[in-house]
Amino acid sequence: MNDLFPIAAGLCAIAAVFLTILPTFWTRQIDGDSLDDWLTVRKAETDDAELLSDAQLRVWDDKDSEQTMRLIEGSTSSWRYQIALVVGLITATLVIYDGLGAYEDVQITRAIVDLGNASPDDVTKLVTRIEQRSSERPKNLDYRSLLGEYYISTGRASEALENFEAILEEAPESPDVLGRAAQAEFIVNGQTLNARAQQRAERALASDPRQKSALATLAMGEFGQGNYIEAIGYMRVLRDLEIPGSEAHELMKSAIAESESRMAQAGTQRVAPTDTPPADAGAGVEILVSLDEGVDASAFTGLTAFVIARPAGSQMRMPTAVSRYTVGEWPFSVTLTDANSMAGQSLSALNSVDIEVQVSQNGQPGLANAALSGSASNVSLGDSVETVVVLTP
Repeated sequence: MNDLFPIAAGLCAIAAVFLTILPTFWTRQIDGDSLDDWLTVRKAETDDAELLSDAQLRVWDDKDSEQTMRLIEGSTSSWRYQIALVVGLITATLVIYDGLGAYEDVQITRAIVDLGNASPDDVTKLVTRIEQRSSERPKNLDYRSLLGEYYISTGRASEALENFEAILEEAPESPDVLGRAAQAEFIVNGQTLNARAQQRAERALASDPRQKSALATLAMGEFGQGNYIEAIGYMRVLRDLEIPGSEAHELMKSAIAESESRMAQAGTQRVAPTDTPPADAGAGVEILVSLDEGVDASAFTGLTAFVIARPAGSQMRMPTAVSRYTVGEWPFSVTLTDANSMAGQSLSALNSVDIEVQVSQNGQPGLANAALSGSASNVSLGDSVETVVVLTP
């Protein structure tokens, strides 16, 4: 409660100002009536000027004394009301502040911000506080999400799944929660991809093709079932979402190599597409990406561009093929073929596609991260003419 002391002190200071200044103005004049009546009677009884003058002086003296006493009494009463008001204000503030839980929420938020310097014991204590707060406020989705993330990172997948499913009751189409719930259920089932986990992961990717938990769950699930081509498709998307040379990027490269090795050992007849388009990569589409007039090309040079193909007219956001390109100069050309297909799909199996181009400042795909974007609809595969996509902010 130490942080409440400055608040209480501030309220007391304000109250002190009011108690010092307000009584000067918060008074009312009270005129006496009996003395005036007495003077009227005296005037009716005598015409003696000297007697009337003495009576007038007496009235003035008595009225001054009476008004002084009444002002003192009124001021004292006013002070009492003001003190009661200030005490009530401070008490109500503290009660409401504590009753609404704002203090504990603020303290938890501060502790989360300082997690970088926290010891393992501090983290354990913080999780205990969040668990207690979540039990008091089961509808608080932020606490549910924090607990789910912590539980799945510490091997408590069943508890993580419980929290993610509680969030899904309130936000059933959230791609992040769907992906994490699928991942937790995959772990709970002994690294086995059941129907519900697969469905949730696929729903997550339909809304957000870059949802990492869903991609990782499907990649591991397909790998475990020996479906190496499908696993490689998901792994390539995960790899392309990571910064080249990073630990996660290298891990995905190793996983892809392991999948290709196992596929070769198993004598699989199907061949997974490679990153380098072969001569017979199948029908593709060539895209010329340019900037709208008035856009400063130098401001967007060196950024990451994502060129995405989806089935023409499809309402699903799941890409069929994706190419990641670092912009060196404008305009630039990109060719999409089966080598860019993802998740075991085949671009050449389509007759026409919709093209979307996103230029990202943070290296992550998605329109929310795009500084520039553009699109082209119903582009035929195998067309020898480049499809022009003009980007605008």
